[in-house]
Amino acid sequence: MKSIVVKSLFVISLIGAVILIFQKGYFEKAELVLYDWRLERVSCSVSKTAPIVIVGLTQDFEKQVGEPFSRKFHTQLIDILERENAKVIGFDIYFPSITNKNIDIPLISAIKKSNKTVLPVFSPVRLNKKEGTSYIASEIRSSSPEFNESAISLGHINTIPDIDQLVRRIPAFLQYNDKQYPQISLEMSRIFYEKDEVSFNYSNKFKKYFRFVPLIDDSSIYVKILPNDCIENYFISFEDVLLGKYPKDLFKNKAVIIGQTVVGAKNADLIPTSLGTRFGVLLQASCLYSAITGEYIYRVNKNVIIGLLIIWAILMAFTLFSYSSILNSFLIMVFSGLLVFLSLKGMRILGLFIDVVPFLVMSFSFYLSSIIYSLFSAIKKVTQKERTLKLLYDVEKEITNILSPTEFSYNSDESDFSLFEGEALIKKTPGLTLKTVLTSIGIQYGAIVTVSAFNKYQVLAEEGDFVSKIDMNKIIQEAFEKKEPIIINKIPATSDLKKHNINNMLLLPILSHPRLKVLGIFINKQYAPFSKNNFFSKEELPLISSLTLQSLIAIQNARLNITLKETQLESIFRLSVAIEYRDRETGMHIQRVSEYAGIVAENVGLHKNEVELIKSAMPLHDIGKIAIPDKVLLKPGKLTEEEREVVKQHPLLGAEILKGSKSLLLKASEIIALYHHEKYDGSGYPFGLKGNSIPLYGRIATIADIFDALSSKRVYKDAISFEESKALLISESGTTFDPNFVQAFFKSEKKIKFIMETYKEPE
Repeated sequence: MKSIVVKSLFVISLIGAVILIFQKGYFEKAELVLYDWRLERVSCSVSKTAPIVIVGLTQDFEKQVGEPFSRKFHTQLIDILERENAKVIGFDIYFPSITNKNIDIPLISAIKKSNKTVLPVFSPVRLNKKEGTSYIASEIRSSSPEFNESAISLGHINTIPDIDQLVRRIPAFLQYNDKQYPQISLEMSRIFYEKDEVSFNYSNKFKKYFRFVPLIDDSSIYVKILPNDCIENYFISFEDVLLGKYPKDLFKNKAVIIGQTVVGAKNADLIPTSLGTRFGVLLQASCLYSAITGEYIYRVNKNVIIGLLIIWAILMAFTLFSYSSILNSFLIMVFSGLLVFLSLKGMRILGLFIDVVPFLVMSFSFYLSSIIYSLFSAIKKVTQKERTLKLLYDVEKEITNILSPTEFSYNSDESDFSLFEGEALIKKTPGLTLKTVLTSIGIQYGAIVTVSAFNKYQVLAEEGDFVSKIDMNKIIQEAFEKKEPIIINKIPATSDLKKHNINNMLLLPILSHPRLKVLGIFINKQYAPFSKNNFFSKEELPLISSLTLQSLIAIQNARLNITLKETQLESIFRLSVAIEYRDRETGMHIQRVSEYAGIVAENVGLHKNEVELIKSAMPLHDIGKIAIPDKVLLKPGKLTEEEREVVKQHPLLGAEILKGSKSLLLKASEIIALYHHEKYDGSGYPFGLKGNSIPLYGRIATIADIFDALSSKRVYKDAISFEESKALLISESGTTFDPNFVQAFFKSEKKIKFIMETYKEPE
């Protein structure tokens, strides 16, 4: 159900996005490229022969006729066309003024006498403003009034460039002041069919479908531009007409368009179109062909396209969301090819210009989505199979982070510490074990709980913070009353459990003894490597029970290790205090030096596990004093040179006492005991080591021990202030102490003062 909702939301979002982009016109450039591709194939096979003739003035005129061209030849041409019974005559040439009355007056008379000549008007300003079905011209150019008044009517020859500056459309009407001019081809067609207005109710094969000029939303008309080989069928040169070199009845009942076809000649415009650059008269001939035959390009309304897009998207959604990428690839090729084929056929047969790009974008978006969906499904399957390995890797990584062997920076080959004594690892074992079990069988949250004979419960391990939020007493009572697993796959909406995002639950009694019971609580079953269900089932209970029992054993072992570890630490601390009581009044010195050593270790960047190790090992730094005779150690007066040498033996004695242990803690204590009286300049004892040749733990212990000796009260001296102690340590940096460690120590002055106050010697 959730998958269907997600798919539905995705489909709706995708449809909305494509429709929005389409309405904004962002597909237009790509659409025009596809339009040109279709138009080229459609225009090359026009469906009917049109009753039109193109008369073009060529560069061979003077050579053929024997004199330069002048307007008198227009008069002769009109007379010939009149004699040959041409139906209507249109000029792509206008006559802005009377230049020679002897030539122009006869031409005006011929135009008027024919009563079938249409002259052009032209706006040199780009057409942007529109009112109704007309484009508004702020300026207009045409023939002189004498010429215009002699013509039967006027028609404009403007075009509208598209976003790529190519011409595919013409404005249906041009309005200047209160005068409206139809496009010259529309006006010639009106006269040809002897209509009172541009209504286009003449007979054509599309009459039952279209009875109007196919204006698109911006009041322009798409023109079926004729290719050059098609134009040749309608073209004849001006000079051939004058010389009578034309077939019989060529002009009879035809619409004749006249213009220049000489590059660079006056009145010879070159217009970039989707099928290449065209002379103005040839473009007007294409317009005339469409007007006479009715073979326009009818661009389908955007609202219709949007409706079809929605239907197309639904079809894509039902067909492309399969698990087979090969099938999806085949379907997208079939659908895309069919779409392009139908759009081509639609333009060829019906003249329909259907926007294809939004459909292709929609199709490929669904295709890519289906690929991603299939990939996601495949990854999901692989993930389910590989999740166990990934979990093991994650657990391994977590254990590695706990151990952090690279953080243990020892210089002695004798420091072969067993990293598996790490307390952090032992403490995290219950959580890691439970997490492994839960992830393997696809359970989001879980807990293992012990219950005493008095129904007091204790959480051994928990994944997810839910135990404190639910009524555990009620759950425990219900679980052990039935004495069998309880599966709840449908939590009622009114239940308090539902408020805590608990969808399903398994209560699994693991042990049931009068004195001790163990209960497994498992919440929110999901798909997993060893389970293909997202609900608890009886078939999976043996697996869950087995894994939980194994985890319980691991948890119990971890708890025993923690107990042993705590006992070890307590024993070491108590032994250290006993040693300190030999020559000090209290054991507070142990607490302080441990904390000071921890501050230095932390501030020099050691891992938190190693910081805890140093703090735990620090109490045994003076264990060697146990072997120093009382008469020397407890002597109230000044020691002799021989007695001082005896005291200097306590690092060696301490190391000897701790030597050979397999315990990580005692090995660290051995290093601290042996080297905590070495000095950075080499003047310390027992070996006189210098600089970094002194083990890191020894350099840390030196700072902690001497700072506490200075800042604490003893029987034979008073304590000095924190500031005085700090000044002395800084002054001894590089001599007694590692300067970097001194600097690191005093980064935490607040912590140091807190330790001094918390563990100060009692009065």
